[in-house]
Amino acid sequence: MSVTSISDKNKYMLWSISGGRCQYRGCNQILHTDILTKRNFNKSYIAHIVADSPGGPRGCSTRSVQLADDISNLMLLCDTHHRLIDRDDVAGNPESLLVEMKAEHENRIANACAIAPDKQSHIVTLNMNIGVHTPNVQYSIVSQYLAPDYYPAEAKNIDLGIINSLNKDSDPNFWSDELRNLNQKFERFLFPLLNSGEIKHISLFPFGSMPILMKLGTMLNDIYSVDVRQRRRNPDTWNFEADIDTVYKLELAAEVKTNIALKIELSDTITDDRITSVLGEDTSVYSIKIENPDNDFVKSRKQIADFGEKMKEAFREIKRSHGQEAILNIFPAMPVSLAVQLGRVWMPKADLSMTIYDQNIDLGGFVKAIDIVHQTA
Repeated sequence: MSVTSISDKNKYMLWSISGGRCQYRGCNQILHTDILTKRNFNKSYIAHIVADSPGGPRGCSTRSVQLADDISNLMLLCDTHHRLIDRDDVAGNPESLLVEMKAEHENRIANACAIAPDKQSHIVTLNMNIGVHTPNVQYSIVSQYLAPDYYPAEAKNIDLGIINSLNKDSDPNFWSDELRNLNQKFERFLFPLLNSGEIKHISLFPFGSMPILMKLGTMLNDIYSVDVRQRRRNPDTWNFEADIDTVYKLELAAEVKTNIALKIELSDTITDDRITSVLGEDTSVYSIKIENPDNDFVKSRKQIADFGEKMKEAFREIKRSHGQEAILNIFPAMPVSLAVQLGRVWMPKADLSMTIYDQNIDLGGFVKAIDIVHQTA
């Protein structure tokens, strides 16, 4: 039990530098609002790291008095962690650990509040069935990955998919239904905000099939400021690393034939027979590949940007050889962020119309999914 009357100055200062949240590592509970009723009241406790009496938790015969009303010795805590450090587990919460927690929390609050106003970003997600998997990319999960570059403009995300949809990619109307849903949600929830200028920047966290992601990319073209994120499996994170160089190689077709196919072999290789079994032998096959295909290789923004530049080159080369009115058939094996980037760099007036295929084991291989048609005027 504290015997010191802490000054109002230090109480206010502690509330400010802690952001009104519990400073115990991993807690971060808001201490001015009840989580259930949402009513506002002060439910915080001010705890001493070094007790204000020598016989208290972590007390000292000399320093207890000296630090009794010292802001460096005070922590803002919730009831649970106040009890933990002063009663239930004093030995497990030594002075050195609490000092470390306090500094860590206050530095995080300071960094978050120092972000410039132009760094606010709207979080956009796409949750879509991939085979038998139904993702659930939530605001509470992905919002933590914006800092230190951006911070959430709103305490919610705009989702353009359907969570727990009963549609499966083997269903006859799957692609038309998913495309209609994407168009409707984009037009209702996102486009008005983009058109009005309310949204200045988007942090996009996509999890879906390649064709729909490419279509979304054409809707979020390079006119808008979009940070396309990539979920990694090892480690499990949406964070980016520093710039990484990846060499994307464009292999041109040996002959100009009637049909055109572009294999994007980044997550896995695609043999030509899988293409000709769909389009026939009279097909010019192009490829964009990397030395070691891997579904987890995208770790930096530079890899996404560099892929976009290689796609622009591919679009130019194929149009030069086949003409503006040809149809480019895309067969993708690639990370989700690069599927979005493909759509973002595609120019609706300059580049070829595309037919996007999707690999479906239940249907025996690549199947036609959607068309993306260029503008003629």
